[in-house]
Amino acid sequence: MRQQTVKNRRGFTLIELVVVLAIAPIVILSIGIVLVDSQRGWNQMFNRVNNGVVNDGYVARKAFDAVVRKSSKIREDLGDGEVVLYYYNDPASSTMLDRYARFYAADTELLVVYGKLDSEWNPYEQTSPITLADNVEAVNFYVNGACVQMVLRLDNGSESLIVMTSAIRHNE
Repeated sequence: MRQQTVKNRRGFTLIELVVVLAIAPIVILSIGIVLVDSQRGWNQMFNRVNNGVVNDGYVARKAFDAVVRKSSKIREDLGDGEVVLYYYNDPASSTMLDRYARFYAADTELLVVYGKLDSEWNPYEQTSPITLADNVEAVNFYVNGACVQMVLRLDNGSESLIVMTSAIRHNE
C-alpha cells in the first residue's frame, strides 16, 4: 500500500484567515477616515472660494475697473459713497462725453447705473440699477488725478472681505 503525502497544499490556514479578518477592517476604516477628511476639506475650501462675499468682491472690482479704464479725465463727480464717471461711447469717433456710470451704495448693495448724456452733461436716458455686490458694509471712492480708487467692505455675518481696487483713466 502506498501512502500519499500532501506536500504542496493550496489554500489558507485558519490562522491566516483570522489575521486578515482582523487587519482588513482597520485598513478599510483608515481609508474611509482619510476620504471623509479630504471631502470635508474640499467642501470647506469650495465654500470659502465660492462664497457670496468673494464672488461679489470679484464682480464689483471687475466692473469698476472696466468703467474707470474707459472713462475720461475731464470730469468725475465724487459724492459721499458714490462716484459718477463719464466716458465716450466710441472713443475713436466721439467728440464729446456721451455716457456715464454711477457707482453708489444703497442699503447693503453696491449698485451701478449706466446712462446717456446730452450736450449739457444732463442724463437723459439710464438703465435700471445693476447690483454688483450684496452685504456691503461700507464703500468709499477716491479720485487723485487720473487714478480712481474704490474701497469696498463686504460682510455677510460669517466672513468679511475688503476689496481695494484702483485704475487709471485713459481717455482725455
